[in-house]
Amino acid sequence: MRRALVLCLALLLSGAAFAQQSQEVIKYLQAAITLYENLEYAKALAQVQKARTKAKSPDDEARCSVLEAIVLADMGKDDKASKAFQEAFSIDPELKLPVAVAPKISALAEKAREQVKKMLAPTIAAQKAEEEKRLADEKAKADAVKAEEDKKRQEALAQQQREDEERRKAMQPPPAIVKQGPSLRSFSWIPGAAGLLAAGVATFGFVSASSRYTSLVQGTVGSNADAMAARDSGKTFAALGWVMSGVAVAGIGAAVVMFLVGAPPAEPAPAVTLAVLPGGGAVTISGSFDLVEGLR
Repeated sequence: MRRALVLCLALLLSGAAFAQQSQEVIKYLQAAITLYENLEYAKALAQVQKARTKAKSPDDEARCSVLEAIVLADMGKDDKASKAFQEAFSIDPELKLPVAVAPKISALAEKAREQVKKMLAPTIAAQKAEEEKRLADEKAKADAVKAEEDKKRQEALAQQQREDEERRKAMQPPPAIVKQGPSLRSFSWIPGAAGLLAAGVATFGFVSASSRYTSLVQGTVGSNADAMAARDSGKTFAALGWVMSGVAVAGIGAAVVMFLVGAPPAEPAPAVTLAVLPGGGAVTISGSFDLVEGLR
């Protein structure tokens, strides 16, 4: 009954255990399992040897060695079995047994597996470290490639934005240029000059009138006709002085007003008040201004 159960388990496990092997190796090893289950150990070993001659990969060798070790262990040849187990596990430390075995054989196999793992520990650790390093290098390369692609994408986006901005600026109409004529301040010298000229004429008139008046008062005029003429000319010169005084005040006042309020609109204009007084006039100015700037 136990042998029948073992045979069923062997048939179930053999298909999965030998999936990676060549077909000829599988054929001989399955035959060896059947002979092993029928207790024909010598014939089973012969089939294992035939399978070994057809082995084409380390995996094939490992499968042959592990089955050979099982047969030898069941034959009571523990030393040879242990050696065969070690050969199999040296190729694949995680190799599973292809058939169900007695606890004694399983313990022998696991002992051999542990010995091999202990012996291969430095190599396995080095291989693991190398594999981790390879994976880290691949990740670093992938990250570098991604970073470079992101950089190129950002540069392309920035370039596109610059080109869009340049096109937008090119499509905008040029700013209108408004030419301003000379300001009112630049003409303030005209009424100022006229006012000064009028002031000179007024001074001449007042001086002449004063001279006529003095002559009449001091009696230096010879005849009545001369006195009448001096009186009339004095009145004329006085009238001329008063008129020219008004013109002078008006001209100078206009010049001051034009100078102060004739600046560009951005400049604050001071308040100017004109008042006509008997015998003349007055100009009142309140505010702040830059004379230096105004003379430019």
